[in-house]
Amino acid sequence: MPSLPILTLDERVLSPHFGYVFYARWLEPYESIVGMLWKFVRANRLSGASVIAQIGFGLRDPYEGLEPTPTQVDSRVVARLLQVKRSSVLAGMRRETHEQGGQFRYCPRCLNFGYHGVTHQVERHKVCPVHRCALHSCCRHCASSSAYRLDAQLLDAPFRCPHCRHYLAFTASVSFEARPGMALKDRVAITRSMLS
Repeated sequence: MPSLPILTLDERVLSPHFGYVFYARWLEPYESIVGMLWKFVRANRLSGASVIAQIGFGLRDPYEGLEPTPTQVDSRVVARLLQVKRSSVLAGMRRETHEQGGQFRYCPRCLNFGYHGVTHQVERHKVCPVHRCALHSCCRHCASSSAYRLDAQLLDAPFRCPHCRHYLAFTASVSFEARPGMALKDRVAITRSMLS
């Protein structure tokens, strides 16, 4: 009986040619790089460590992570992985979102449908432009907070608290794959908040 070669995946060379799934239609206006990568990791069941190792400039400890900036994250690699325009990736790393080096902030209602926007990280915004509710910076279950950094711990828990693993959304699951796109009024609210 002939022996067949064992196929292995070299996670150091992530590429869409290996059959990774990601659709540009999953992205909404001003989607943060965290939101983009959460969708990529979840859809493909990848480890956060393998993704961090690929998208950063130089060798880095994936648990130390990367600042979500163009100086630390290779936007060309991320665009190739997600098969989206580089401008979309750069928009997800807006400068004002990381100047303070602050905490990861989110709207639980936006996370219900798989959206985390750069507007949630802009320090001058205290409420979600879509839902008009206060932005959260701590898990409602364990009260832990996380730094706004791309690290293996955060990416290993898509849409969940990286500490206790409970969903940050109000629902016990997050669906972005089969839902229709964001409503026009919500897109307008997000765009206006980013331009103001």
